[in-house]
Amino acid sequence: MFKIKKYSMATLILIFTFFAVNAFAYKFDFVTVSDIVNNTKKNYSQLNSYQANFSIISDKGGKKIIQSGILRFKASDKLLMDFNQPSRQKIVSDGKMMWVYIPSLNVVAEQDLLSDSGLFTAGSEAGLNRLFSKYHYRFASKEEPETMKDGSKMYTLVLKQKESRGGYKTINLWISENFFIQKAEGYTSSGKKVEITLSDIKTNVDLPNGIFKFDIPATARVIKNPMISEE
Repeated sequence: MFKIKKYSMATLILIFTFFAVNAFAYKFDFVTVSDIVNNTKKNYSQLNSYQANFSIISDKGGKKIIQSGILRFKASDKLLMDFNQPSRQKIVSDGKMMWVYIPSLNVVAEQDLLSDSGLFTAGSEAGLNRLFSKYHYRFASKEEPETMKDGSKMYTLVLKQKESRGGYKTINLWISENFFIQKAEGYTSSGKKVEITLSDIKTNVDLPNGIFKFDIPATARVIKNPMISEE
């Protein structure tokens, strides 16, 4: 006959606790793409401000345009992009209006953000809510986060438009383990690729409201609500 091994109540409690804790740990460690999206939106919603170096590379038909500078953002919707390449170019928003200053053309594009212009700031809570509502998203690989060439780890997401429309049909995102978007690649139906990279991100920096106001140069030509396309 088989003998049934007897366990004390204390031993049974220990066994139960061991498996319960490990089962909970396994469940906790299992991360879904929705977890990453929700944590990223939550992270940006809690930021008062941030500053980062940016690089934008546009590529269409092998012709590349490289832009760079410093980006500053203040909750909930103030934005300043100071370009060093091309020199003196700016994008400024006080949350109600956005100005794009192109000194080489002596032109200022003035966009009313209260209208449905299609413009949004991906690095804000509202921008992220809009972005993820317009796109289906999934992990780019089976092993997440992925290990990058520099040894860092990033969650990699692929976004595809829910409805066929203008702008980016597909977007790839690289999100750090502390839930900052550090790189994005957008692809349009016309074959254009735009890559945006952020580095040296600093959060909750002191940014006075005055830097998010733009005085239009007296000699500049102003284009009202040009409906700037994401293409």
